[in-house]
Amino acid sequence: MSKYRHTAGRILMVLVAVIMLFAGSGKLFGFAPEMVVEQLEGFGLGDDLALIGLAEMASAILLLIPRTSSFGILMTSSFWGGAIVAHLAGDDYAGTAVPIVLLVLTWAGALLRYPEMLASFAGSPAGSQVSRP
Repeated sequence: MSKYRHTAGRILMVLVAVIMLFAGSGKLFGFAPEMVVEQLEGFGLGDDLALIGLAEMASAILLLIPRTSSFGILMTSSFWGGAIVAHLAGDDYAGTAVPIVLLVLTWAGALLRYPEMLASFAGSPAGSQVSRP
């Protein structure tokens, strides 16, 4: 794998994680912008602000740790999917743009860093490249 590809993937994943850590800490510790709080209250999620922030931060941390990054990719994707659904359910179609872009950045970083993740779509199972004794 190219060193540049791996580095570019890492940069994208760190970028997404930093955004999530900042946004999640705002929700968890009470310094989220009033617009975000009002929007979540409008979605019926105002009472769960701290829990959402904690889940956002946990997903970001899992994404940053190499040993747990595959689980972090799954959790981060789930988080962004939930954000997209919340915006759609609240008739805020324009609000889906940011979570969609961050979901795409998450997967772009993951695929640059771990190209074997989608090997099965190319016709070869992911484990077929592993030599067996």
